[in-house]
Amino acid sequence: MTAFARIVRPRVAQRPRLVAASTTVLGLLFAYWWSRDFVPARIYSLWGPYFVAPLGWLAAAGVAFWALREMRRAGVATEPAEHAIEARTVLLIAGLVGAFVVALQLVVGMFAGFGYSPYAHSPRWLATNLLFAGSILLATETARVVLLRAGKGLSITLALVATTLGLAALQFGLQQFGQDGMKQQVQFWGGSFVPLAALGLLAGFFAIYGGVRAALLITAPLAAFTYFSPVLPAADWPILALAGVGGPALGLWIAESMFEEDAPAAEAAGHRFFSLPSVSWVVTAVLGLAIFWFTFGFFGYLPAFVPSESMQPAISRGDLVLTKSVDPDQVKVGDIVMYKLSAQQRVLHRVVAIRKGEDGGREFIFKGDNNNAEDLLPVRDKQLVGRFIGGVPKVGWVPLKFQTLLGGLR
Repeated sequence: MTAFARIVRPRVAQRPRLVAASTTVLGLLFAYWWSRDFVPARIYSLWGPYFVAPLGWLAAAGVAFWALREMRRAGVATEPAEHAIEARTVLLIAGLVGAFVVALQLVVGMFAGFGYSPYAHSPRWLATNLLFAGSILLATETARVVLLRAGKGLSITLALVATTLGLAALQFGLQQFGQDGMKQQVQFWGGSFVPLAALGLLAGFFAIYGGVRAALLITAPLAAFTYFSPVLPAADWPILALAGVGGPALGLWIAESMFEEDAPAAEAAGHRFFSLPSVSWVVTAVLGLAIFWFTFGFFGYLPAFVPSESMQPAISRGDLVLTKSVDPDQVKVGDIVMYKLSAQQRVLHRVVAIRKGEDGGREFIFKGDNNNAEDLLPVRDKQLVGRFIGGVPKVGWVPLKFQTLLGGLR
């Protein structure tokens, strides 16, 4: 017996779930640090991200497998709970749902068209992509099972949501959470984080019933399609985001109808089960709706968070504001209007003058109530987004503070 085993196993025997969960989390944090910080700072060739970094995730997978084995050794049930549906059927359903998620991407491509994949597809690079993506998948899904098994006795909803958000966050660098600009933030959260979390939520549900293999059957097909397909859907990112959220949401709905009679199985496993798939379906659907609304608006109404103090005291930093599309002919001096400064930036200021430009066209002059000078550039009709109609104070402080915090960590 190794020195590590002599030290750890007595603690596993005393608190098997706690030790298993904590060692698994430490393994994941090590893999994240290894792949995001240590390796990039020391290896500048492609060997770093594609060959050396995956070793950290493989190590994390090894720790998670060790945790499962030690929990079993300590007498903690680590296999899926007993239920009416056979394990083989659970895996079959998981495989079908995973294929459905990919099929939805293909449907999007059929309507929006396909573009060439950014990944190389020579035999060498296919093997490289398999190592890169496969190591992360193996570590993530094995850890998902450990953490859910270790969370017995907790609310299944709490265990699933916490595990899902934590594992999804590990797929991105800190700088991605702290990107500047509302559009960049919406595109990151809506186009990347939320779809990945939705898929993870679905994988977690199947992990409860079918273990690591079932979880992999949910997440691996989409990863394989992304890395190995020579063509990918060429739709705009909001459409892909909605498909990325809608696929897992529909998958949860399908799973709910199939596992509805097996809710007692989760309770037998030590969880308090209360219609998780229904809750998850609603959450993912609402998030998908929010992605679309914050990007394009509905019926001319567009929400936005205010990132500055330029309009105080009328509008404060962190407020959630709502604008409605407006006819430029109806805009008058004194109105608070949002306009596009560039493709990446929107500004909400007050109209202080309307004049004729040098080319004879109309120009709007804007100024923030709290600013000493007018905005540097005049605004034309086509730049107007909408007139301010109201807002909710301080709702935006959470994402703004989170962005500031992460910015300080970079």
